[in-house]
Amino acid sequence: MKKQNSFTYLFKIAGNSLWLLLFSGIFSVISGILDFVPFIMLYRVLLFLFGENPNADLAKQYALYAVIAIISKFLTAIISGALSHIGAFNTLYEIRCKLSAQIAKVHLGFFNSTTSGNLKKNLIEDTERIEKMLAHQVPDLFKAITVPLIMFIYLCTVNWQLALCLLIPIILGGVILSVGMKSSSNFMSWYQKLVGQLNSSIMQFINGMNVMKAFNVTAKGFKQYSDTVAEYHEMWVSCTKAQSGPYGTFMVLIESGIFFSFPIGGWLYLQDKIELPVYLFFMIMSVVFFSSLKSLQGFSMAIVQIMSGTDKIRQIMDVPQQEFGEITTDVSDNPAITFEEVSFAYEENDVLHEVSLEIPAKSLTAFVGVSGSGKTTTAQLIPRFWDNQSGVVKIAGSPINHYSEKALMNAVSFVFQESFMLHDTIWENIAVGKENATEEEIFASAKAAQIHETILALPAGYQTHLGEAGIKMSGGEKQRICIARAILKNSPILIFDEATSFTDMENERKIQLALNELLKDKTTIMIAHRLHTIVNADQICVFDSGKVIEQGTHPQLLAQNGRYAQMWQSYTAANMEVSAND
Repeated sequence: MKKQNSFTYLFKIAGNSLWLLLFSGIFSVISGILDFVPFIMLYRVLLFLFGENPNADLAKQYALYAVIAIISKFLTAIISGALSHIGAFNTLYEIRCKLSAQIAKVHLGFFNSTTSGNLKKNLIEDTERIEKMLAHQVPDLFKAITVPLIMFIYLCTVNWQLALCLLIPIILGGVILSVGMKSSSNFMSWYQKLVGQLNSSIMQFINGMNVMKAFNVTAKGFKQYSDTVAEYHEMWVSCTKAQSGPYGTFMVLIESGIFFSFPIGGWLYLQDKIELPVYLFFMIMSVVFFSSLKSLQGFSMAIVQIMSGTDKIRQIMDVPQQEFGEITTDVSDNPAITFEEVSFAYEENDVLHEVSLEIPAKSLTAFVGVSGSGKTTTAQLIPRFWDNQSGVVKIAGSPINHYSEKALMNAVSFVFQESFMLHDTIWENIAVGKENATEEEIFASAKAAQIHETILALPAGYQTHLGEAGIKMSGGEKQRICIARAILKNSPILIFDEATSFTDMENERKIQLALNELLKDKTTIMIAHRLHTIVNADQICVFDSGKVIEQGTHPQLLAQNGRYAQMWQSYTAANMEVSAND
């Protein structure tokens, strides 16, 4: 299938707003035509003044026409601007809605191949640039192309020889400008890449400010940032050097357009081939005509930018979405999970190798192993954060890709190691777990998560804002808010990713109390580093190099005297050493 060009794709996204943009362009053209009507009226007046029978009444009539044209020009320009802005904002809304919906439906692998800085640029800068083009430059582009053409046709009816003179600088400038546009596209690709890198490095520098300060690293000393800034500077210097010649020459030709018609017009007048009013009219119209063309110079760079930004947006929209099935059944009665010879790889890196295991319904299964052994990836396959390359993952006896997206998301809750907080109130952070949750449900979830009293002790209580502009909570407190969120959701399957890894003793105790409430009648997978938290698990799966090498209860695995026994021995020895030092 033939790939749409950037403008076709953009106008397709615009949808119904395309008509608003079209009418905006039409009114812009009318405004542009009305812009040179007063000059035509002036020409008519000159004909009468230099004619044999001057007519004052007719001159007044032409002056009135000129005033009406000026007023109408402003009215049509206002209408054009209003229509283009409404159409542009509608399109901006559609693009952002479609982008966010698309990003929510792609595999996590997409986020490994692109940076948060690039995504920010796509969602904010590229879309804003498109809005500005649609709101301002589309109607102006209609006018910049159409009005000079109509003006040229009219001038041909006055005197075709002088009208043709106006084409000389246009042809020369057009050839030179096309050369500049070719190099612009190369620089724009470079620009798009560098802006994404710059956004990412700035965000990384800010997010890691505590580390930067600890090691006295300045923005200049942060190599990734300083290298990107240097390359960004190099790009603009190179771009300026490459573009200054073509664009400068184009502007000189357009600005000096009158010098082509002035001598030829003078010669025709001296030869009595044109009248003085015609000569004067062309001198005035040469300035007006070329002024209307000057805006095309700015459009060339803007068009390249918009095409590049639209291509970036289209690349995101073209990323394949996950396909879901039609099963909508609630799995609460039998939330058993089965892995049948499941293999998975991140691009070229094999992570899991034919993993097979049974996780009984309403049981507690622990995944343990060194970092990179595959335990977290295995858990992430259940809610389809990733899709395995081979083998089958089943819930309640059905492959997970046979479930609808809503059914699968309702079946699984995931409490991550890193507690994600919305930049919103504590209430909204908990309420994410269930749409239209009642006050009683929110409070009950918070109490079960051992965080209710802590929240009430805050001045604003549940309406306390979290995030950059709000209060800072400890890691354990944020983790308990996440647990409250999961309790509120009440999914039959719970995946708990090393949530107590970085908490102190008191917070760990409270989290364990919260977990006791959360894990009731749930199929639970707990990814653990602190082995004492999973000694009562129904089964423990030991991962190594993408395989389950041991499986059993805590006493059974100790009796086998294998990898788990070694891990337990090292873990208890380390804890004893820490206790002795304390």
